[in-house]
Amino acid sequence: MQFAILISVLVALLLGAFLLLTHAQSFFRIKSQELTQAFEEVNIQLFNSLANVSVSNDTLISSSGTKTSRQFSKYQGAWLQQYSEIEAHNRKAIKVAYTGAKLTDKTPNLYLVNTNSPLVVVGATRLEGNNYLPKQGVKAGNISGTYYQGSNLFYGRAIESNTSLPKLKHDWINYLEYISKGSLINDFEPISIEKEIENSFLKPSQILFSTAPIFLESEKITGNITIQSKTKIVIGAGSQLTHVTLIAPRIEIKNGVQGSFQCIATKNIEIGKRCYLSYPSSAILLDQNVYPENANNNQIQNAKPLLNIEADTVIEGAIVYVNKKNNTADRIKTHVQIAPKAEIVGEVYCQGNTDFQGIIRGSLYTQQCIARQSGSVYLNHIYNGKVLINPVKDYAGLPFENSKNSIAKWLY
Repeated sequence: MQFAILISVLVALLLGAFLLLTHAQSFFRIKSQELTQAFEEVNIQLFNSLANVSVSNDTLISSSGTKTSRQFSKYQGAWLQQYSEIEAHNRKAIKVAYTGAKLTDKTPNLYLVNTNSPLVVVGATRLEGNNYLPKQGVKAGNISGTYYQGSNLFYGRAIESNTSLPKLKHDWINYLEYISKGSLINDFEPISIEKEIENSFLKPSQILFSTAPIFLESEKITGNITIQSKTKIVIGAGSQLTHVTLIAPRIEIKNGVQGSFQCIATKNIEIGKRCYLSYPSSAILLDQNVYPENANNNQIQNAKPLLNIEADTVIEGAIVYVNKKNNTADRIKTHVQIAPKAEIVGEVYCQGNTDFQGIIRGSLYTQQCIARQSGSVYLNHIYNGKVLINPVKDYAGLPFENSKNSIAKWLY
């Protein structure tokens, strides 16, 4: 009798354990399905938002039954940061990404403004892809006995350009002006400099601000952080910067710096030799320099480039020079200079003069190309510069008017 009771108890315990295990498996399967569905929906919500690239720093919230969705978008340097969240049954699925203008079959590789003057190619210059050129087209030339070496003048299509560059979004230019004036200082949580700082893109932005120059030599700073100085920021080779944004009148990147960050300056940007800035990085100069009216040609010609990239440096992302005042009277001034053996994988956009002897794998938009050689300045000349097809097929870049967006980088 006692044995029968023992067997009954054991059977009851086994049945209870089996039922509990079955219930637990069913519970976790349902929760797993809910979480999987939430991630599918949050992805759909973010991808749907790419069609509507309007920028709103305010969080948009909508509810349907037990589900609540949140999303917002804001500029972060050269890209648009988009946040998408779905909450259902007390479970959250979140996606954060940088987005930018999508490449199309009409995206320029070279866009040279129509100034009623032909483009002259010299030396080892090579032009691939879609070349938007003045009505006068392109011709071979020579500088100090160096002639054009190519078998064709270009390798791709030639399309007549307009008298102005493709327009960047007006609200993006306003954003650059807004943050360059220090408007973020009161908007974000202030922090002090430390050897190691990290802030997730799921948390509110943080700002490290100083009125004095900021020197970053061995600091490791990662994530949703803005570093701003009222005077100057200097980045040393021992620093490790990832996804941070730098804002100052003057920004200097020393030789050998490696990282992934964005620079926004109003006076000048210097990028040294042997640097590697991985995608998505950017160097943006919103020119607010005041130029003397009585400057002569020699002063202008010998002035340092405002945005200078030295040899053996690779930048994956965007190089931008914006000149809202249209100081184009200085036709021979170098605004963007890219040295020999320097390489840009992405875009160069210059509302002024570009002097480059390096490689641009992607797109060059410029008011005018110039070549400073043998003590002279050659207008609308490219000397040894190469504009090649972008190897990154899904590259997403600068915010042009009437452009469609795609994912540039998943942040979370």
